[in-house]
Amino acid sequence: MIIYTVIGKEEDGAVLVESSHEGIEGNYPIIATQLLERLRDDPSLVPNGNRKTFIHREDIETGGNFAVCGGSDSLWGLGASSWFGGGGGGNSSSGAATSGAGTISGGLDHYFHVLHGESAFYICLSDDTGRQTGVNFTYLEDLQRDFAAKYTPNKINRAKAYGMDKAFRPAIEKLAHHYNVNREDMATDQRIVQLSSQVDDLKNVVGKNIGLILQRGESIGQLATKSEQMEADASVFKKRSTTLKRKMCWENLKANLTLILVAVALIVFLALAICGGGKCIVVNILLRRHAARAAVALHLHGRSLFD
Repeated sequence: MIIYTVIGKEEDGAVLVESSHEGIEGNYPIIATQLLERLRDDPSLVPNGNRKTFIHREDIETGGNFAVCGGSDSLWGLGASSWFGGGGGGNSSSGAATSGAGTISGGLDHYFHVLHGESAFYICLSDDTGRQTGVNFTYLEDLQRDFAAKYTPNKINRAKAYGMDKAFRPAIEKLAHHYNVNREDMATDQRIVQLSSQVDDLKNVVGKNIGLILQRGESIGQLATKSEQMEADASVFKKRSTTLKRKMCWENLKANLTLILVAVALIVFLALAICGGGKCIVVNILLRRHAARAAVALHLHGRSLFD
């Protein structure tokens, strides 16, 4: 059963119109006002065009806290036995929603269904459990349709608190009465079944996406490990190649020096044999040339060794 309905401005959270079920009283209007303030301060809680169910849990020390019904209970299967005064074990019904004085207790949990429309939030409080909670969102969609047909977004934004209360409250009471009387039939309505199917599909998609994200995280971690290992191997390869290059340059330098010394010794030997051991201008010239070449070669190979 739909117990309470309120429409609030998106801009400042002001109540535009509200309606309660006849004979039931409680502090739920105050709680609904707090919820509207939360939605005003953080619209991302229910983005435009989305719907969500909230629970208000009374806390003596903190004065009450709101929480989003998450996980598999985000829209369906909300336990209702502790919503209202007089609730015991098992499922709540419209009779269990009221205590002896016809009031809703302010010390228990309250579940509010929210639909974010253009420039306004549509909220209702209901005591339904199980799949029948889907009727609440169909009710809010019809309420949004009727309200948007009568008031433009510009008029909604310019309206003052309770500016539409007198004009639109009868429409809310009529619509809520229609849903309360025909609730059992509406639970099997095609729109309700389709809405329930969409919610179930959304749950499956979210579950699959979470699994893919976890798998992707593992793949990225493995890729990062392999990348670090390749970077370390590249550093070792660079050091080894530099060492090998210097070693080869040094071996090449020693080979060239050996050839030059052999050539110089051979020239000296031939010159001494030709000159007979005396002074020879040819010998001096050749010795100077080969000494200069040896010095140049040594210098060049020394530079290439340390580059």
